[in-house]
Order: sequence, then C-alpha cells, then structure tokens
Amino acid sequence: MRILRVLSAAACVAAMPAQAALLRPFTQITGPTVRLADLFDQLGATPDRVLGAAPAPGLRIVVNSPQLAAIARDFAVDWRPASGGEQAVIERRGDALSQDAIATLLRRSLADAGAPDDYDVAAPDMQPIVVPAGVAVQSEVSQITYEPEHGRFSALLSVSAPGMASVQARISGQVVPMVRTAVASHRLAPGSVLAAGDVQQARVRLASLRGGAALLPEAAMGLSTRRPVAAGQALSAADLVRPPMVLRGATVRMTLNSDGIALSAQGIAAEAGARGDRIRVENPASHRIVEAEVTGQDEVRVSPGANAVTVSPGANAVTLVSAR
Repeated sequence: MRILRVLSAAACVAAMPAQAALLRPFTQITGPTVRLADLFDQLGATPDRVLGAAPAPGLRIVVNSPQLAAIARDFAVDWRPASGGEQAVIERRGDALSQDAIATLLRRSLADAGAPDDYDVAAPDMQPIVVPAGVAVQSEVSQITYEPEHGRFSALLSVSAPGMASVQARISGQVVPMVRTAVASHRLAPGSVLAAGDVQQARVRLASLRGGAALLPEAAMGLSTRRPVAAGQALSAADLVRPPMVLRGATVRMTLNSDGIALSAQGIAAEAGARGDRIRVENPASHRIVEAEVTGQDEVRVSPGANAVTVSPGANAVTLVSAR
C-alpha cells in the first residue's frame, strides 16, 4: 500500500504542467540592449536572448500584446495573452547632464575668450542632455564665440559615453558678471547707521549694484543709508554716506588748541557735516564765522590760523581777519 501511494504521488507530480512564464509589466534597464528576461519572468529552460537595441537613456518603449505574443512564439516562451490588452514597458535609466556641469565646461572656454573673473552662465533655452546611468561621460566645448560688450555667447557642446551615440548641442546664452558685496540682513530705513548684524557678505549680480563699487561688510560699518534698503538687497559705496555728526543750525562745541592752550566756546553750525568734514560755524556772540572740522557729535575743532569772517550788524560788507 505504501509503495502504491508513493507511485501515485509521483505520477501526479509528473502530470503537472511546467510553470508558465510571467509577463513583466515594467522593467528598468541600464544597458544598451533589451533581453528576453526584461519582458518575461520564470523563463525556465528557455535561454535568455538579446531582442534588440534599448531606447535612448531616459526614454522608454512599450511592447503591446500582439508583439509580446509574437516574441513568445518565436523564442518558445510559455506565455499567451489573456485579454489582448497586455503590454510591457521598458525604460532605460539615464542621468541628466546638469546645467551646473555644462556651465562649468563653458566657463573654461569663456575665460579664454575674455569673460570676467567672476560670472554665472545663463542659458534659459538649454535642453538637458541625458546620458546612460553610471558611466563615464566625455564632454567638449568648441566653436565658442563671446561678445564682451553685450555678454552674449554661443558654443557647440559635444557629449559622448559608452552605450550611446555622440550628442551635439548648440548652446547660447548670457554671461552674467557677479560680485561679492555687502547685502542688507534685514530692512533698513533711510539714515540707518550700520552696525554688526545689519549687513552680511553675499555673491550677487554686478547689475544689482545701484552704481559705485562693491564693498565688504566691515567697510560699511558706521556708514548711513541714503535710501530705504530691502532685506537681501546689495549695497554699494554709492548707497551709503558718512552719518552727519552735526546738523545745520545745531549748537556745537568749538575747541581750539594752540601752543598748549585749549579754548572752547559755543557756536551755531551754518551747515551739516560728517566726521572729518569742514563746515562753517558762527560764534553767536561775535557773529564771527570760522571754518572748523567736525570731530564728533556736535563737536568741531578750529585750526590755529584759520580765517574768520566778522559780520558787522547792519553793514553790507564783510572783512576777513585772522582767528588768532
């Protein structure tokens, strides 16, 4: 009885049909060819075969039901369509050559053509170039032209890699000069005296400077803004002035040091001035006007030997006299 049961089980196993192949609805490949195993799983004794060329990197092909049935028949694959709507998608993996990588290639040639020391490359119409994934890529820039007066350029980019045909692309765009300068860390009102935390250094387009030269953040310390400045806006020397230490009409302290003698008196500023500026100051008691150097907040220094103007009340004439 036991022997009969064993033989019966063996007969059942022998009678079971071989497992049919399974369709692979989606397959991602990296190589340059499409193989039978990219379409079907469980080929069993059927050998894997090359069916043809793979799509270009980054692209895909769709194999519909009639094509799949024909392939299965031609290569003795145990598979039949069930509905007629079956399909298999084969996609070839690719890596896009980034715009940064292309810009790096262009910079090497543009530098030789006379581009500025620091610039970015703007090529809005540049299409991505897709190469096979994980392979070494060779790129070359040739036929480059550059117009310094307008910043326009044109070049031919050639790209080649194993498993793909060489690709050539004409690239045109703009050279954008860049500069490192101080930018506002936050919004600044007109007349703001800059201190640490108000500015930071950043790389910006040279065209964003409103005139004047770029400057380092430390060079902007203690200067005053001429106009409102938005957060992140670039600052140039033309945007800043030395803050006035003396305002027109303000009462100032005048000092004079001569031969070891220090004299001081009050005066009225006839004009505004920043530290180091020379302004006119009137002595309200004598109506004498002297030229003095602004040394601090509402403080000026009169130099020995400076000329003064004596104003006679009610008179039309003025007389120059020595301030000594």
